[in-house]
Amino acid sequence: MRLTHKQTNSWIKSGQMTGLIMFMSISTIGQAESLTEQQTLEQQANQRIADFSQALKGQLKAAIKQGGLINAVSVCHSVAPAIAAENAKEGWTLKRTSLRMRNSENTPDAWELTQLQKFEVINASGQQAADKPIIASEYIVNDGETHFRYMKAIPTQELCLGCHGSNVEPDVSALINKTYPNDKAVNFALGDIRGAFSLQKVISNPAQSMTTTTKLKQ
Repeated sequence: MRLTHKQTNSWIKSGQMTGLIMFMSISTIGQAESLTEQQTLEQQANQRIADFSQALKGQLKAAIKQGGLINAVSVCHSVAPAIAAENAKEGWTLKRTSLRMRNSENTPDAWELTQLQKFEVINASGQQAADKPIIASEYIVNDGETHFRYMKAIPTQELCLGCHGSNVEPDVSALINKTYPNDKAVNFALGDIRGAFSLQKVISNPAQSMTTTTKLKQ
């Protein structure tokens, strides 16, 4: 059977399109398979942060609806640590820390302090997009044990200002001072970095090619 010129072009174009689709599919699979261990760990860390945030926000909104901001202070004090513990699974630990702490138990260690200071510089530059979080990701080797560490900045949102802003209601302020005598987590403005989520995981069998890396994103 002889094909007309039009039919031939049609077959060629169809073949090219099929080839392109196959190439795109292979490329997509290749990209998925090429995720580094560090990127996989970052995804896991972000999922734990998302789970923690969703659970805490739900508790806070319910507490505020029932009894105002007074109830929210109690939730942060008693419920937030429990939610963090629930998300500390499969070798992960999760906490919140800040340069201006409310709870002294969340004091940043040396690595966290360095990242928080870098976060402030990035945020002050005003160059990061509102939908692009600031993070730090690093492998740290200590006494032959490799730890993956990850931090993600917590921007001050509208919900935070009732307890962390510059116009905290007197009764709420009194309860905060009673619960946290050394509180420094006030006078934040919308968009300020209130602190960061800090996660880490011991890597049981680190890859031979693993090297200590630091990555900051904005």
